[in-house]
Amino acid sequence: MPHELSDMLQEAKSDAPPPRYSVQDALTAGRKRQQRRRALWAGTGSAAVVLAVTGAVAVPQLLPAGNDKSTTVNAGAAPSKAGKPAKVPFAYPSTEFSGTFAKYKVGDLTVDGTVLVTPGYQVASITAPGKGQAYEDENGGRYYAPNVIGHVVTYAKGAFDPAKAKKDPKAGAGYFHAGEKKEAIKPGIPAPYAESTYTWKYADDAWAQVIVQGGLKYPATKLASIAEGLTGSAEKPVKVGIKLGYVPAGFELGSAGTTSDYLEASFAGTSFLRLIKGDFPYKKLTGTVGDPFIVQDTQLPILSLQVYPAREQKYTSPGNAPYCPQEGLCYRYTADKKFFVELNGGGFIGNSEMIKMLKSVEFADPTDSSTWFAATEAVS
Repeated sequence: MPHELSDMLQEAKSDAPPPRYSVQDALTAGRKRQQRRRALWAGTGSAAVVLAVTGAVAVPQLLPAGNDKSTTVNAGAAPSKAGKPAKVPFAYPSTEFSGTFAKYKVGDLTVDGTVLVTPGYQVASITAPGKGQAYEDENGGRYYAPNVIGHVVTYAKGAFDPAKAKKDPKAGAGYFHAGEKKEAIKPGIPAPYAESTYTWKYADDAWAQVIVQGGLKYPATKLASIAEGLTGSAEKPVKVGIKLGYVPAGFELGSAGTTSDYLEASFAGTSFLRLIKGDFPYKKLTGTVGDPFIVQDTQLPILSLQVYPAREQKYTSPGNAPYCPQEGLCYRYTADKKFFVELNGGGFIGNSEMIKMLKSVEFADPTDSSTWFAATEAVS
């Protein structure tokens, strides 16, 4: 999990993924970190921390179905008779680490476009009206995460195994699994619901899922309407706010976007890279991959880099150079000290190698995504 949110999210998320590493790995890598800022467990919240959601209460009308068997994207679709642009059929990217999600609305929910790509799937976030999880920094300042209540995931052809999903009740063009109600996180906080999923086939041997969770119970019609609204865009590379001049031998790009593999709500300027040593087969998936990346009972070495706003930092910088406050965890700030990049080595490489990586980092302007680097160019 990314910086400082990891412990809170693992405790708060009722159906959290398996731990990233063994106990020994955690001790070696220094994974157990204290939070700098205090979460204000208010009445609104994001999907990741399963708090109550104030919006998304009305069931939107189903949108007209698009051609889900299309294998090409027509970026120049003609306007409809109503004067609005016709919905562009969705197609999976033809090149790795590119996105084809268009931003679209369904009722009071917004599908925000591609936020993460891997060799096996791409992800778009679903945002509800209102503020997400509230936080308070050490100076008493309050800020909020976006109110992300779920995600849309489209899997590459052959990557998803629908056998499990097909055991759920049929709902329109897909299969619906209703998330059960969990125990309240703490007194005064509404009890959350586990993940509700809507799984459907969007092309030959290619599947997709709408996944939501939080303080509301989402019916099949709500999730189906999001699936029906799936809209494509012209294929474009996913970009990140850093570029690496040095990558340890054997490590290659594994995922990239504006959120991590855990799909948490992120702040403006945030971007993410994960490097993996070894081949991970994106086959027979039943959901997205958070952790661990295991092949034949062996944990693949992984390195995670994420850019954060400065208010997310716990460890005081001793100067302008990269630094490691503990084993397996190193940082480097932007020149203006408004953002920093965290490198989590996971115990797979030493701090000296991590410092070498951070010294090679070239920062784009985190506040201007037009200056960002294509993920495939950021790791070479």
